[in-house]
Amino acid sequence: MYDLAIIGGGMAGASLACGLSGRNLTIAVIEPRPPGAAQESSYDDRGIALSWSSRTLFDELGLWSTLATKACPIERIHVSAQGRCGGVKLDAGTVGLEALGFVVSARELGHALYAALGECDDVELLCPAMATAVAPARDRVEVSLERDGAPMALRCRLLVVADGGSALTRAMGELTTRTRAYQQTAIVGNVTLSRPHCNTAYERFTPAGLIALLPQGVDRCATVITVAQDRAQDYLQASDADYLTRLQQRFGRRLGCFSRLGARKPYPLALRKPIRQTGARMALLGNAAHTIHPNGAQGLNLSLRDVAALIATLDAAQRAGADPGSARLLADYARSRRADQRQVMWFTDALCRAFSHWNPLITPVCNAAMFALDAAPVLKKTFIRRATGIALPAGAGLPSLT
Repeated sequence: MYDLAIIGGGMAGASLACGLSGRNLTIAVIEPRPPGAAQESSYDDRGIALSWSSRTLFDELGLWSTLATKACPIERIHVSAQGRCGGVKLDAGTVGLEALGFVVSARELGHALYAALGECDDVELLCPAMATAVAPARDRVEVSLERDGAPMALRCRLLVVADGGSALTRAMGELTTRTRAYQQTAIVGNVTLSRPHCNTAYERFTPAGLIALLPQGVDRCATVITVAQDRAQDYLQASDADYLTRLQQRFGRRLGCFSRLGARKPYPLALRKPIRQTGARMALLGNAAHTIHPNGAQGLNLSLRDVAALIATLDAAQRAGADPGSARLLADYARSRRADQRQVMWFTDALCRAFSHWNPLITPVCNAAMFALDAAPVLKKTFIRRATGIALPAGAGLPSLT
């Protein structure tokens, strides 16, 4: 019997396994798709924005020295709205950091995580394998699997579901979430610039939707645009020249002309809120527990703060000889993360609502908010510390894992 089984070997699940390795726990990771497979979405070529708190986690997991050579620092962030006055400029020097965050490709992050997992003697990677059913019992969880076309089963004291919110998750009953579709699709890719980005990330709200540019390499940026769901295919099927024109129209020419468009990939957007994230011997993690709008680039970083807190919780339980599947222990973990999760979900949802409709009654409020944030050093410093994860709600700080 394993101490812990993790359904889903994506970024959250693999990070949890790496963080708990070496802590006298036996761990199984169940993942249906091999990393690098064509259909694998967790580790594709997307540019991932890692906040300072995520950098801290990977540093404590011993992975940052590898990732740092592949990462591009975000030293500044520029937020604006097309056709509206006002804007916000954030600088890492304001809070004494070398960077507000870092951009690394999802593929490079996956390589680092799976290379680390390969060196963990106490982690068994069941891949490809698919969980087909779970049956909680008093002292264990029975997990039914299909591996290489053959059925198998395993038992664990704690089951963590980090599969992105699949049908299995929704069928678990005891653990529940509420989902509201935004009726929007995010399309990610990358472009080459004719002017240097100077390690600046841009987020621009337009009547057509959000466009974000994340620095990647010397003259390249990862791109994210949001479009109405019923227009996504039009954007995906457009020629490269037409798509580049649409990007340019949204963003302008602050970074010169866009060229050499990379592959485009769509991601339907929804707000998923946890109603009950933990129960007896089970917990939801990552996108299985919550998904948010990509404005602010907070989704993965929120999940990684959950990972850090769960590692600390289970490590403390192990050292105290406590049951890792205890409902009380897991409820305490969920309670400690609630404020951070709710604040991030509220903030990203509010941004989406404020800049989706371009209501003339809302426009002055949005302009005033951007002016106030940009003009108030104390407010700006507080905002940066919260966005980077170095200052969180009471009880939700990033725990030390050493």
